[in-house]
Amino acid sequence: MLWRKVHTYSLGYFKWLTIVASLLLVIIAITGILYNHHHDFAFLEKGRISSQWLPDSYQQRLDRTRKAQGLEGLFPEEANQIPVMWLVKDLHTGDFWGPLGRLLYDLLALGLLIATISGCYLFLQRAARTRKKLQDKNQ
Repeated sequence: MLWRKVHTYSLGYFKWLTIVASLLLVIIAITGILYNHHHDFAFLEKGRISSQWLPDSYQQRLDRTRKAQGLEGLFPEEANQIPVMWLVKDLHTGDFWGPLGRLLYDLLALGLLIATISGCYLFLQRAARTRKKLQDKNQ
């Protein structure tokens, strides 16, 4: 009974918490696939997103990068264009949401790990009980 409670409460008993966790897991999964296969998609390699749609930290990061590379005056049309891969990576790691996002992703991973381990345990426990009942019935 303890394992069932652990399994039930690991990702949250509350529906809204489970929905948020599921949405974040979908974001992590999609961005993980995109990040892993970024060489296969041209828009990920060469694509840019306007910084007006993103938090100010992206424009600051772009300005620092352009300054460090000596590109401040070059390519003025890209002065406010963030590489798509920055966004994909930051959404995948939780950096997009800041320090609290990384903590939330860590908690989500821990909850998923607990749910997986307890779910496997419950499955194996049920399979063992079924196997024992079949053996008792055949004897």
